[in-house]
Amino acid sequence: MMSKASEKSIRSWFDRLYTTHQDRSMRPPAAYLTFLQYLPWQKGMRLLDVGCGTGWLLKAASEKGLQTCGIDLSAAAVQLSRKNSPASIVELAGVTKIPFPDLTFDFITCIGVLEHFTELEKSMVEMKRVAKREAHFCIMVPNSRTLYWKIWQLFSKEHHESNENALSLKQWQELFLQQRFTVLQISRDEWRLQRIVSLIGIKSGSQTYQLVKKMIWNLIPLSRAQQFIFILKADSR
Repeated sequence: MMSKASEKSIRSWFDRLYTTHQDRSMRPPAAYLTFLQYLPWQKGMRLLDVGCGTGWLLKAASEKGLQTCGIDLSAAAVQLSRKNSPASIVELAGVTKIPFPDLTFDFITCIGVLEHFTELEKSMVEMKRVAKREAHFCIMVPNSRTLYWKIWQLFSKEHHESNENALSLKQWQELFLQQRFTVLQISRDEWRLQRIVSLIGIKSGSQTYQLVKKMIWNLIPLSRAQQFIFILKADSR
């Protein structure tokens, strides 16, 4: 069953999170470079990060020469993003009313945020509105079929307060198709694997890391990944 919280409750939850943990609220800065690897970016292209949080993805993209903008409904997150990525335009806004013109962005990223949306269909229509016709969308979402999610759902109040919802791989695919997206690629989030192997001295990107990753991925099917990274394009309008 999907939880349902008000936007006010969600904003309050994220304000507390970012006020309390500041830059440590989410994954570290280096982890966000991964998401740019899925996008065919070139310098000067425009990227919008929906739910920009700490601003680390905006910073990574700006340093690659992209023009970057972000939105977040949390005032604490907006303050952090502006501090961490001063080259970016960051606005306090919800995803149902994005304060940018039609057909503005080459890329829309939404990392660990879509599962908190209270008005999913309206939000995704708005994201498509500000995207250029050939824009790529990079969206990371959680898997409801993991043990971690089942335990989190049962015992954590935060799950309900932040309106966090998860679906299976098949359900996410169906949802994006219903919202008139074409799925270009589905990948696993590698962040936790990178953290684990780094503890034993293996650098991500090395040949040893690639071998370890291949072995683990052969044992664990994509449908059991903790989080999925979807690369999408909007269907022709």
